[in-house]
Amino acid sequence: MRLFICLLAALSLAGCASSISSGYGQGGRDADGRSYAEARADNKLSAAVTSALVRDRSVPAMGIKVRTVDGVVTLGGSVPSATASRRAVQLASAVAGVKRVDNRLSIKP
Repeated sequence: MRLFICLLAALSLAGCASSISSGYGQGGRDADGRSYAEARADNKLSAAVTSALVRDRSVPAMGIKVRTVDGVVTLGGSVPSATASRRAVQLASAVAGVKRVDNRLSIKP
């Protein structure tokens, strides 16, 4: 009987965990109001932009923060030159799925 109760409790808790992790308990929305599918798509875009920045040696990617909301990429942080800033925007814009790039990079030589 104890085994049955423990098994039942474990299954109940597993169901709660999957509901919470899927967003079911919060209406399937992220903290900023996006659905989890939208947030996941934006995270994939951010990762693709970051990857493009890292692959290009003319851009100091370590100093650039990438955030994406609804396909709009925001680049923040600092770069050593206006040329590096323009190149970062060019690379981000070339990633499939990016709607627009908001350049908030500061230039600090």
